[in-house]
Amino acid sequence: MSNDCQSVNHPRIPDEEFAQRIARIQKALAKQNLDGLLVFGHEAEPADIRYLSDYWPSFETAGVLIPATGEACLLIGPESRTYAGAHSRLKTIRQLMDFRESSLPDYPGSTLMTWRDLFSEFRIHSLGITGYTMLPTPIYRHVVDTLGGDRVRLEDRIIRDLRMVKSENELAIHRRAYRMAEAGLQAAIRAARPGMTEIELVAEAEYAMLKAGAETTGYPIWCCSGPRSKQAISRPTHRRLQSGEIIQLCVGARLEGYSSSVGRALIFGKPSPEIQRFVDTGLAAEQKALEIIKAGRTGAEITAHVHDYIRAQGYGESILYGPAHGTGLMECEYPFIESSLSMPLVPNMVFGIDVFIATPEYGLRIEDGIVVTTGGVEELSSHRRELIVL
Repeated sequence: MSNDCQSVNHPRIPDEEFAQRIARIQKALAKQNLDGLLVFGHEAEPADIRYLSDYWPSFETAGVLIPATGEACLLIGPESRTYAGAHSRLKTIRQLMDFRESSLPDYPGSTLMTWRDLFSEFRIHSLGITGYTMLPTPIYRHVVDTLGGDRVRLEDRIIRDLRMVKSENELAIHRRAYRMAEAGLQAAIRAARPGMTEIELVAEAEYAMLKAGAETTGYPIWCCSGPRSKQAISRPTHRRLQSGEIIQLCVGARLEGYSSSVGRALIFGKPSPEIQRFVDTGLAAEQKALEIIKAGRTGAEITAHVHDYIRAQGYGESILYGPAHGTGLMECEYPFIESSLSMPLVPNMVFGIDVFIATPEYGLRIEDGIVVTTGGVEELSSHRRELIVL
Protein backbone atom coordinates (compact mmCIF):
# COMPACT_ATOMS: atom_id res chain seq x y z
CA MET A 1 0.00 0.00 0.00
CA SER A 2 1.43 3.36 -1.04
CA ASN A 3 -0.58 5.52 1.35
CA ASP A 4 1.27 7.58 3.95
CA CYS A 5 -1.54 6.97 6.45
CA GLN A 6 -0.36 3.66 7.83
CA SER A 7 -0.99 4.34 11.53
CA VAL A 8 -4.76 4.85 11.39
CA ASN A 9 -6.96 2.54 13.43
CA HIS A 10 -10.23 3.00 11.55
CA PRO A 11 -11.56 0.75 8.75
CA ARG A 12 -9.95 1.15 5.33
CA ILE A 13 -10.44 -0.24 1.84
CA PRO A 14 -7.67 -2.82 1.22
CA ASP A 15 -5.54 -2.77 -1.91
CA GLU A 16 -7.14 -5.95 -3.22
CA GLU A 17 -10.58 -4.31 -3.24
CA PHE A 18 -9.28 -1.49 -5.42
CA ALA A 19 -7.87 -4.13 -7.78
CA GLN A 20 -11.25 -5.91 -7.85
CA ARG A 21 -12.98 -2.66 -8.83
CA ILE A 22 -10.64 -2.21 -11.78
CA ALA A 23 -11.15 -5.83 -12.83
CA ARG A 24 -14.94 -5.47 -12.77
CA ILE A 25 -14.74 -2.37 -14.95
CA GLN A 26 -12.45 -4.17 -17.39
CA LYS A 27 -15.01 -6.96 -17.62
CA ALA A 28 -17.67 -4.37 -18.45
CA LEU A 29 -15.39 -2.79 -21.09
CA ALA A 30 -15.07 -6.15 -22.82
CA LYS A 31 -18.87 -6.41 -23.02
CA GLN A 32 -19.08 -2.88 -24.44
CA ASN A 33 -16.27 -3.56 -26.95
CA LEU A 34 -14.24 -0.61 -25.66
CA ASP A 35 -10.46 -0.32 -25.35
CA GLY A 36 -10.65 1.80 -22.24
CA LEU A 37 -12.57 4.01 -19.83
CA LEU A 38 -11.62 7.57 -18.90
CA VAL A 39 -12.87 8.68 -15.48
CA PHE A 40 -12.73 12.34 -14.47
CA GLY A 41 -12.97 14.13 -11.12
CA HIS A 42 -11.94 17.25 -9.26
CA GLU A 43 -11.52 18.46 -5.70
CA ALA A 44 -15.23 19.07 -5.07
CA GLU A 45 -16.43 15.91 -6.91
CA PRO A 46 -13.65 13.37 -6.38
CA ALA A 47 -15.83 10.28 -5.93
CA ASP A 48 -15.00 8.22 -9.01
CA ILE A 49 -11.30 9.04 -8.82
CA ARG A 50 -11.13 8.07 -5.18
CA TYR A 51 -13.19 4.93 -5.78
CA LEU A 52 -10.59 3.69 -8.26
CA SER A 53 -7.34 5.08 -6.88
CA ASP A 54 -7.90 6.48 -3.35
CA TYR A 55 -6.50 9.75 -4.69
CA TRP A 56 -8.23 13.06 -3.92
CA PRO A 57 -7.06 15.88 -6.22
CA SER A 58 -6.19 19.22 -4.66
CA PHE A 59 -6.16 22.38 -6.82
CA GLU A 60 -5.47 20.32 -9.94
CA THR A 61 -7.99 17.93 -11.48
CA ALA A 62 -7.45 14.21 -12.08
CA GLY A 63 -8.48 11.23 -14.15
CA VAL A 64 -8.15 7.48 -14.20
CA LEU A 65 -7.57 5.66 -17.47
CA ILE A 66 -8.59 2.00 -17.33
CA PRO A 67 -7.46 -0.01 -20.36
CA ALA A 68 -9.37 -3.14 -21.32
CA THR A 69 -6.38 -5.18 -20.12
CA GLY A 70 -3.39 -4.34 -17.95
CA GLU A 71 -2.84 -1.80 -15.20
CA ALA A 72 -5.01 1.26 -14.71
CA CYS A 73 -3.33 4.66 -14.71
CA LEU A 74 -3.88 7.74 -12.55
CA LEU A 75 -3.78 10.96 -14.58
CA ILE A 76 -2.65 14.13 -12.82
CA GLY A 77 -1.36 17.62 -13.53
CA PRO A 78 2.15 19.10 -13.45
CA GLU A 79 2.41 19.73 -9.68
CA SER A 80 0.82 16.67 -8.08
CA ARG A 81 3.43 13.98 -8.67
CA THR A 82 4.75 13.60 -5.12
CA TYR A 83 1.31 14.07 -3.59
CA ALA A 84 -0.25 11.47 -5.87
CA GLY A 85 2.62 9.06 -5.32
CA ALA A 86 2.04 9.22 -1.58
CA HIS A 87 -1.69 8.48 -1.75
CA SER A 88 -2.60 6.64 -4.93
CA ARG A 89 -3.28 2.90 -4.82
CA LEU A 90 -2.51 2.86 -8.55
CA LYS A 91 1.21 2.49 -9.18
CA THR A 92 1.08 3.80 -12.74
CA ILE A 93 0.82 7.62 -12.85
CA ARG A 94 1.03 9.92 -15.86
CA GLN A 95 1.04 13.73 -16.01
CA LEU A 96 -0.83 15.81 -18.61
CA MET A 97 -1.11 19.57 -18.94
CA ASP A 98 -4.91 19.30 -19.25
CA PHE A 99 -5.13 18.41 -15.54
CA ARG A 100 -3.40 21.60 -14.34
CA GLU A 101 -5.23 23.98 -12.03
CA SER A 102 -7.89 26.33 -13.42
CA SER A 103 -5.64 29.42 -13.27
CA LEU A 104 -3.83 27.87 -16.28
CA PRO A 105 -0.12 28.37 -15.53
CA ASP A 106 2.10 27.73 -18.60
CA TYR A 107 4.86 25.72 -16.89
CA PRO A 108 7.43 26.87 -19.46
CA GLY A 109 9.88 24.16 -20.45
CA SER A 110 7.73 21.28 -19.22
CA THR A 111 7.65 18.16 -21.38
CA LEU A 112 4.47 16.43 -20.25
CA MET A 113 2.97 13.72 -22.41
CA THR A 114 0.10 14.40 -24.79
CA TRP A 115 -3.20 12.55 -25.16
CA ARG A 116 -1.80 10.93 -28.29
CA ASP A 117 1.18 9.69 -26.29
CA LEU A 118 -1.11 8.35 -23.59
CA PHE A 119 -3.52 6.53 -25.89
CA SER A 120 -0.61 5.06 -27.83
CA GLU A 121 1.03 3.72 -24.66
CA PHE A 122 -2.20 2.05 -23.47
CA ARG A 123 -3.38 0.99 -26.95
CA ILE A 124 -6.62 2.97 -26.76
CA HIS A 125 -8.54 3.30 -30.02
CA SER A 126 -12.09 3.42 -28.61
CA LEU A 127 -12.97 5.02 -25.29
CA GLY A 128 -15.81 5.30 -22.83
CA ILE A 129 -16.04 8.42 -20.65
CA THR A 130 -17.62 8.65 -17.21
CA GLY A 131 -18.09 11.81 -15.17
CA TYR A 132 -18.96 13.58 -18.42
CA THR A 133 -21.14 16.18 -16.69
CA MET A 134 -18.03 17.48 -14.90
CA LEU A 135 -15.54 17.01 -17.76
CA PRO A 136 -14.07 20.35 -18.92
CA THR A 137 -14.76 21.13 -22.56
CA PRO A 138 -11.02 21.43 -23.45
CA ILE A 139 -10.30 17.91 -22.19
CA TYR A 140 -13.28 16.45 -24.04
CA ARG A 141 -12.25 18.21 -27.25
CA HIS A 142 -8.66 17.03 -26.96
CA VAL A 143 -9.81 13.45 -26.45
CA VAL A 144 -12.21 13.60 -29.40
CA ASP A 145 -9.63 15.30 -31.61
CA THR A 146 -7.15 12.55 -30.79
CA LEU A 147 -9.40 9.51 -31.22
CA GLY A 148 -12.24 10.82 -33.41
CA GLY A 149 -15.78 11.53 -32.25
CA ASP A 150 -17.14 8.19 -33.42
CA ARG A 151 -14.69 6.38 -31.11
CA VAL A 152 -15.75 8.14 -27.88
CA ARG A 153 -18.90 7.16 -25.97
CA LEU A 154 -20.50 8.30 -22.72
CA GLU A 155 -20.57 5.38 -20.30
CA ASP A 156 -21.46 6.66 -16.84
CA ARG A 157 -23.35 3.48 -15.97
CA ILE A 158 -20.18 1.38 -15.97
CA ILE A 159 -18.93 2.85 -12.71
CA ARG A 160 -22.24 4.16 -11.36
CA ASP A 161 -23.73 0.69 -11.14
CA LEU A 162 -20.66 -0.61 -9.28
CA ARG A 163 -20.80 2.11 -6.65
CA MET A 164 -24.50 1.64 -5.82
CA VAL A 165 -23.99 -1.50 -3.71
CA LYS A 166 -21.45 -1.25 -0.92
CA SER A 167 -18.93 -3.86 0.20
CA GLU A 168 -18.49 -4.87 3.82
CA ASN A 169 -15.40 -2.65 3.99
CA GLU A 170 -17.36 0.32 2.70
CA LEU A 171 -20.16 -0.31 5.19
CA ALA A 172 -17.68 -0.44 8.06
CA ILE A 173 -16.32 2.98 7.05
CA HIS A 174 -19.83 4.39 6.69
CA ARG A 175 -20.76 3.23 10.19
CA ARG A 176 -17.75 5.03 11.65
CA ALA A 177 -18.38 8.17 9.60
CA TYR A 178 -21.93 8.41 10.96
CA ARG A 179 -20.64 8.07 14.52
CA MET A 180 -18.37 11.03 13.76
CA ALA A 181 -21.28 13.04 12.38
CA GLU A 182 -23.27 12.37 15.54
CA ALA A 183 -20.27 13.51 17.60
CA GLY A 184 -20.40 16.79 15.67
CA LEU A 185 -24.14 17.09 16.25
CA GLN A 186 -23.77 16.47 19.99
CA ALA A 187 -20.98 19.04 20.29
CA ALA A 188 -23.07 21.67 18.51
CA ILE A 189 -26.07 20.98 20.74
CA ARG A 190 -23.92 21.35 23.87
CA ALA A 191 -22.42 24.62 22.64
CA ALA A 192 -25.55 26.26 21.22
CA ARG A 193 -26.47 29.59 22.83
CA PRO A 194 -28.72 32.45 21.73
CA GLY A 195 -26.63 35.19 20.20
CA MET A 196 -23.90 32.99 18.73
CA THR A 197 -23.64 33.05 14.96
CA GLU A 198 -24.52 30.25 12.58
CA ILE A 199 -20.84 30.00 11.64
CA GLU A 200 -19.82 29.69 15.29
CA LEU A 201 -22.21 26.77 15.78
CA VAL A 202 -20.89 25.06 12.64
CA ALA A 203 -17.35 25.50 13.98
CA GLU A 204 -18.24 23.51 17.10
CA ALA A 205 -19.54 20.62 15.00
CA GLU A 206 -16.59 20.65 12.60
CA TYR A 207 -14.03 20.67 15.40
CA ALA A 208 -15.68 17.71 17.14
CA MET A 209 -15.81 15.64 13.95
CA LEU A 210 -12.15 16.29 13.14
CA LYS A 211 -11.17 15.45 16.72
CA ALA A 212 -13.13 12.20 16.36
CA GLY A 213 -10.98 11.24 13.38
CA ALA A 214 -12.79 12.57 10.31
CA GLU A 215 -10.47 13.52 7.47
CA THR A 216 -12.73 16.51 6.74
CA THR A 217 -16.41 17.35 6.62
CA GLY A 218 -18.60 15.31 4.29
CA TYR A 219 -19.68 18.53 2.53
CA PRO A 220 -19.66 22.24 3.47
CA ILE A 221 -21.89 21.75 6.52
CA TRP A 222 -24.41 24.37 7.46
CA CYS A 223 -26.59 25.97 10.04
CA CYS A 224 -29.42 28.15 8.77
CA SER A 225 -31.79 29.79 11.21
CA GLY A 226 -35.13 31.61 11.24
CA PRO A 227 -36.29 32.58 7.74
CA ARG A 228 -33.07 31.11 6.31
CA SER A 229 -34.13 27.63 7.46
CA LYS A 230 -36.47 27.34 4.46
CA GLN A 231 -33.43 27.18 2.15
CA ALA A 232 -33.17 23.63 0.83
CA ILE A 233 -29.42 24.07 0.33
CA SER A 234 -27.53 26.65 2.34
CA ARG A 235 -24.32 27.86 3.93
CA PRO A 236 -23.81 29.29 7.42
CA THR A 237 -23.65 33.06 7.83
CA HIS A 238 -22.89 35.57 10.57
CA ARG A 239 -26.58 35.76 11.42
CA ARG A 240 -27.09 35.38 15.18
CA LEU A 241 -29.25 32.58 16.56
CA GLN A 242 -32.46 33.76 18.21
CA SER A 243 -35.00 32.23 20.61
CA GLY A 244 -38.21 30.87 19.20
CA GLU A 245 -36.82 30.24 15.71
CA ILE A 246 -36.12 26.96 13.95
CA ILE A 247 -32.38 26.40 13.69
CA GLN A 248 -31.58 23.90 10.94
CA LEU A 249 -28.30 22.07 11.48
CA CYS A 250 -26.88 19.64 8.90
CA VAL A 251 -23.58 17.97 9.78
CA GLY A 252 -21.55 15.28 8.06
CA ALA A 253 -18.10 13.72 8.35
CA ARG A 254 -15.90 12.25 5.62
CA LEU A 255 -13.78 9.20 6.40
CA GLU A 256 -11.62 7.39 3.84
CA GLY A 257 -13.58 9.31 1.25
CA TYR A 258 -16.99 8.15 2.48
CA SER A 259 -19.49 10.74 3.60
CA SER A 260 -22.19 10.89 6.26
CA SER A 261 -24.92 13.40 7.00
CA VAL A 262 -27.30 14.01 9.90
CA GLY A 263 -29.92 16.78 9.84
CA ARG A 264 -31.82 18.10 12.86
CA ALA A 265 -33.99 21.04 13.86
CA LEU A 266 -33.11 22.95 17.06
CA ILE A 267 -34.97 25.70 18.91
CA PHE A 268 -34.30 27.89 21.96
CA GLY A 269 -37.31 27.85 24.25
CA LYS A 270 -40.71 26.20 23.99
CA PRO A 271 -41.83 25.91 20.36
CA SER A 272 -45.14 27.28 19.18
CA PRO A 273 -47.84 24.67 18.43
CA GLU A 274 -47.42 25.44 14.71
CA ILE A 275 -43.66 24.79 14.77
CA GLN A 276 -44.08 21.64 16.85
CA ARG A 277 -46.65 20.23 14.41
CA PHE A 278 -44.43 21.18 11.47
CA VAL A 279 -41.38 19.39 12.87
CA ASP A 280 -43.47 16.41 13.97
CA THR A 281 -44.63 16.06 10.37
CA GLY A 282 -41.04 15.87 9.12
CA LEU A 283 -40.12 13.35 11.80
CA ALA A 284 -43.17 11.19 11.06
CA ALA A 285 -42.38 11.27 7.33
CA GLU A 286 -38.88 9.99 8.04
CA GLN A 287 -40.31 7.26 10.26
CA LYS A 288 -42.61 6.16 7.44
CA ALA A 289 -39.60 5.88 5.15
CA LEU A 290 -37.72 3.84 7.76
CA GLU A 291 -40.68 1.47 8.04
CA ILE A 292 -41.18 0.85 4.31
CA ILE A 293 -37.66 0.78 2.86
CA LYS A 294 -36.32 -2.72 2.27
CA ALA A 295 -34.78 -4.79 -0.49
CA GLY A 296 -37.22 -5.51 -3.31
CA ARG A 297 -39.25 -2.32 -2.95
CA THR A 298 -39.03 0.28 -5.69
CA GLY A 299 -38.23 3.94 -5.23
CA ALA A 300 -41.62 4.87 -6.69
CA GLU A 301 -43.46 2.71 -4.15
CA ILE A 302 -41.53 4.17 -1.21
CA THR A 303 -41.91 7.74 -2.45
CA ALA A 304 -45.68 7.48 -2.84
CA HIS A 305 -46.03 6.17 0.72
CA VAL A 306 -44.03 9.05 2.24
CA HIS A 307 -45.11 11.91 0.01
CA ASP A 308 -48.79 11.05 0.30
CA TYR A 309 -48.43 11.52 4.06
CA ILE A 310 -46.65 14.89 3.69
CA ARG A 311 -49.34 16.12 1.30
CA ALA A 312 -52.09 15.00 3.69
CA GLN A 313 -50.51 17.18 6.39
CA GLY A 314 -50.63 20.23 4.12
CA TYR A 315 -46.95 20.54 3.23
CA GLY A 316 -47.01 19.02 -0.26
CA GLU A 317 -46.05 22.28 -1.98
CA SER A 318 -42.57 22.11 -0.45
CA ILE A 319 -41.70 18.61 -1.74
CA LEU A 320 -38.58 18.86 -3.90
CA TYR A 321 -37.29 15.30 -4.13
CA GLY A 322 -36.76 12.21 -2.11
CA PRO A 323 -37.52 10.94 0.39
CA ALA A 324 -33.97 9.55 0.16
CA HIS A 325 -30.82 9.69 -1.92
CA GLY A 326 -27.85 7.41 -2.34
CA THR A 327 -24.85 8.11 -0.14
CA GLY A 328 -21.27 6.94 -0.51
CA LEU A 329 -18.17 8.75 -1.66
CA MET A 330 -20.44 11.76 -2.09
CA GLU A 331 -23.01 12.81 0.48
CA CYS A 332 -25.58 12.76 -2.30
CA GLU A 333 -25.19 10.30 -5.15
CA TYR A 334 -27.18 8.00 -7.46
CA PRO A 335 -29.79 6.63 -7.05
CA PHE A 336 -32.47 8.89 -5.61
CA ILE A 337 -35.51 7.19 -4.09
CA GLU A 338 -38.08 9.19 -6.03
CA SER A 339 -41.27 8.72 -8.00
CA SER A 340 -39.37 7.95 -11.22
CA LEU A 341 -37.20 5.16 -9.75
CA SER A 342 -38.67 1.84 -10.86
CA MET A 343 -35.55 -0.11 -9.89
CA PRO A 344 -36.02 -2.45 -6.89
CA LEU A 345 -33.63 -1.75 -4.01
CA VAL A 346 -31.04 -4.40 -3.15
CA PRO A 347 -29.19 -5.21 0.09
CA ASN A 348 -26.17 -3.06 0.99
CA MET A 349 -27.36 0.04 -0.80
CA VAL A 350 -26.72 3.04 1.46
CA PHE A 351 -29.14 5.97 1.53
CA GLY A 352 -29.61 9.20 3.37
CA ILE A 353 -33.26 9.49 4.29
CA ASP A 354 -33.69 13.17 3.56
CA VAL A 355 -37.04 14.79 4.33
CA PHE A 356 -37.18 18.51 3.51
CA ILE A 357 -40.35 20.51 4.04
CA ALA A 358 -40.93 24.25 4.28
CA THR A 359 -43.47 27.00 4.77
CA PRO A 360 -43.08 30.64 3.67
CA GLU A 361 -41.67 31.37 7.15
CA TYR A 362 -39.36 28.41 7.98
CA GLY A 363 -38.21 24.96 6.95
CA LEU A 364 -36.35 21.89 8.11
CA ARG A 365 -34.42 18.89 6.88
CA ILE A 366 -34.51 15.63 8.84
CA GLU A 367 -31.72 13.36 7.61
CA ASP A 368 -30.23 10.04 8.70
CA GLY A 369 -28.22 7.27 7.07
CA ILE A 370 -29.49 3.75 6.49
CA VAL A 371 -28.32 0.50 4.89
CA VAL A 372 -30.91 -1.48 2.92
CA THR A 373 -31.38 -5.06 4.15
CA THR A 374 -33.67 -7.91 3.11
CA GLY A 375 -35.91 -7.27 6.11
CA GLY A 376 -35.79 -3.48 6.30
CA VAL A 377 -32.96 -1.12 7.17
CA GLU A 378 -29.90 -0.84 9.39
CA GLU A 379 -29.94 2.65 10.88
CA LEU A 380 -26.57 4.39 10.74
CA SER A 381 -27.69 7.42 12.76
CA SER A 382 -30.55 8.20 15.11
CA HIS A 383 -29.25 10.59 17.80
CA ARG A 384 -32.05 12.80 19.19
CA ARG A 385 -34.48 12.24 16.37
CA GLU A 386 -36.77 14.98 17.66
CA LEU A 387 -37.21 18.72 17.72
CA ILE A 388 -34.23 19.52 19.95
CA VAL A 389 -35.40 22.09 22.51
CA LEU A 390 -32.55 23.99 24.15
